[in-house]
Amino acid sequence: MSDNVKGWLFVVVQFILLFLIVFSSAYEFKYYPRPLMPFVHYIGVTFILLAAMMFTVIIISFGQYMTPNPVPRDKASLKTTGFYSIVRHPMYFTVLVLMLGVVLYFQAFFSLVWLPILFIFFMVKASMEEKFLKQKYPEYQAYSMHVKRIIPYIY
Repeated sequence: MSDNVKGWLFVVVQFILLFLIVFSSAYEFKYYPRPLMPFVHYIGVTFILLAAMMFTVIIISFGQYMTPNPVPRDKASLKTTGFYSIVRHPMYFTVLVLMLGVVLYFQAFFSLVWLPILFIFFMVKASMEEKFLKQKYPEYQAYSMHVKRIIPYIY
């Protein structure tokens, strides 16, 4: 199986995980009623809006070479400015913020169990992606030494 096909399998698993988080959160909201906490709801909305803004900025800054596949496109260049100057995989961070926002919006606290699973999945996907980036861009090794992987300034 080619690296590109493996990459697309990762993309399929990623979207299945995202669907599970949204579906389980909505299901929990509907079938496990609890007293709603408006401040938690508003924090969720804030995270969703923040993620939407980050997503937009990242897409605009990266341009047409953005792909969910961890195998970089042939004509892509190494991006180390903007969000990429504080985290190597800002899209993964953005998706984590978005999914946390969804869970908080629905106040689906049992669904929080999916977030560590998604984070671990992103760690594995990022490792695969970084293998390809190191092969394609010799300067990636130096870049990865001073910029955190998924969570800015932390990991």
